[in-house]
Amino acid sequence: MKNAEEKARKCIYRVAYDKESRKWLIKKDGAKRTIDSYHTKEEAMERVKELCEKYDLNYVVHKKDGKFQKKK
Repeated sequence: MKNAEEKARKCIYRVAYDKESRKWLIKKDGAKRTIDSYHTKEEAMERVKELCEKYDLNYVVHKKDGKFQKKK
């Protein structure tokens, strides 16, 4: 049971821009599906912060061009 908890804690959310859909996406590392998508980066940031508080996880933010911007 401890290994599953440790593994879950290592997961992080990513906020990145998708050029095709023109939306900001929130995904969990290793997941195929998108958790949520938003038209603005600010909306996506609000949601990812809520998720991180709720599940005690961290997040990484990318710029619109895909480059790394911020880690928490």
